[in-house]
Amino acid sequence: MNFKPLFSKHAHALVAFIVLLFPLTAFSQGISTTGVQFLEIPVGVRGAGMGGMFTAVADDVSTMFWNTAGLAQLNHPEISALQLFYFADIDYEYLGAALPLQPGSTLGLSGAFDFVPSFNSTNNPSAIPGSANDLAVAVGFGQTFGDNFALGIGGKFISSNLVTYSAFGGGMDAGLLLYTKSKDWTLGLSVQNLGQLSNFSDYSAQESLPLIYRAGLAYRFQPQNPFHFLVGVDLEKPIDNDAIVDTGGELVWGNPSFALSARGGYSFNPSEEDLGGATGASVGAGIQFSGFELDYALVPFGVLGDTQRFSLTYRFGTGESQADSLAQAQKVEEVEIKPQISDVQTGTLKQATFDIKPQARTDIKNWTLEITDPQGNVLRTYSGKGIPPRQIAWDGKDSSGNIVTGGIFANYNLRTVDVRGQQVVASDPIFKVAKVSSREAPVLASMAMEPQVFTAPSIPESLRPLGMSGVLKVPSVPFAEKSSHLSPSFESYLDQVARLIRKYPNCRVYIEGHADPDEGPERRALSYSQNRSDEVLRYLVEKGKVSPDNLYSRGHGSAAPLDTADTQEAHSKNRRVDIVIITK
Repeated sequence: MNFKPLFSKHAHALVAFIVLLFPLTAFSQGISTTGVQFLEIPVGVRGAGMGGMFTAVADDVSTMFWNTAGLAQLNHPEISALQLFYFADIDYEYLGAALPLQPGSTLGLSGAFDFVPSFNSTNNPSAIPGSANDLAVAVGFGQTFGDNFALGIGGKFISSNLVTYSAFGGGMDAGLLLYTKSKDWTLGLSVQNLGQLSNFSDYSAQESLPLIYRAGLAYRFQPQNPFHFLVGVDLEKPIDNDAIVDTGGELVWGNPSFALSARGGYSFNPSEEDLGGATGASVGAGIQFSGFELDYALVPFGVLGDTQRFSLTYRFGTGESQADSLAQAQKVEEVEIKPQISDVQTGTLKQATFDIKPQARTDIKNWTLEITDPQGNVLRTYSGKGIPPRQIAWDGKDSSGNIVTGGIFANYNLRTVDVRGQQVVASDPIFKVAKVSSREAPVLASMAMEPQVFTAPSIPESLRPLGMSGVLKVPSVPFAEKSSHLSPSFESYLDQVARLIRKYPNCRVYIEGHADPDEGPERRALSYSQNRSDEVLRYLVEKGKVSPDNLYSRGHGSAAPLDTADTQEAHSKNRRVDIVIITK
């Protein structure tokens, strides 16, 4: 992992962040004592279950406590409530909410409250018992800068009450995240509680808030897989105590619609070494379903007792997107890519044209097309932002300009990442031919890759609507095997179809895609058939100037073959798109 380009690319933002910290840190260190220790209690149940490690993970609303820059990673509105059963009968509650303003910009709000029940602080049994409570209300904002960097800043109001005395104060938090393009490695830095608390009375002094510096590093292993995990480490330095090292991890099994999590960690805190027992260790678990997430963490404190945390989080609007994400993870055909071979020379690919069709993915943030050899070595890379172009031509050369040789050429790997960080991959071999001599190569290659030629029909002049519904059945449009690429020879025919459709302004047009049973499993065949019908519909709308209002595109897979014979002619008949026009 190389973060050097990230630092140079966003040096101005990093300098501003450091300049912000220096004067505030100097101000905080000028006050000798710290108060409002409840600000040090970890808010997030996930982070607490991972030994206090969360500064670089920072991917839920509790990130307002750990690292405000993590707000920028939240793409759905979410709300979370936490209940902490602390030692000494202290009650602690937290409520947080995140509101994404646009991709990469998120506003956060939170409130934390603790309450110490009635106690007698004197030796007089007849004295009136007192109580104590603290309140912190915070607002934060996170913003991404490019593909690898996010900054966050927050402010908070604090109220502290002890028996009959009260004090008020304010503070600031700031944080940053650096991450790789795929977000598998993440580096987080944050500073918390820059500020002070006013005097409780004429006999007390002002107190600084418990200033904390945090640095964290996290690694996510294949987060798109049904079974994945993350591990990380945090270095935590309170201004009034020794440094703390927090380590932990999380195992997740499931998919975005339903998942189970198990967590564990250990916090190496010198100030808690005398507590004994299992102090420092922590465990946790979670379950996600239908936008809800329920989490639990157990954190022992030795002789002081065990603390238990529960939280319930709800993410708005995730049901549909999670279902889409699952479908995308299961169907690589969601990004269809079909290389068309243009020419072959001595058994070596001279040029391939990639026809790319991202289905219903207008939220693509960036894309990468890698062309690799059979061993997985990258020969050529194309990349860009936004939706990929419809066509990319590869000239058969590697990144150094050398023609690829060796008989077996390459595979491709197309990755798209949307604004939510979800990744879809399409990968298939381009073309393979056995190693042959240079004398034999031109002949064998031309035989293997000879393109299929279709003869375009024409619409008879005498064609008239039939039946009560006025059915017009025009000749089908054939397709090459395992392809949804529309042959240019059929464009003039579809122009005729478009003129026929425009003659009936109130008609309905059913564009029915079909596949050959030999094109693969039913799921893949269904994808081919739908892609073919979509390709015809797109041409009729974009080139034929037909209104899309009454066009219906649907794929039937291999369920309705025209010819069940095992011949090339029969297979060609089955790979088709039927166009049915209902005029009444």
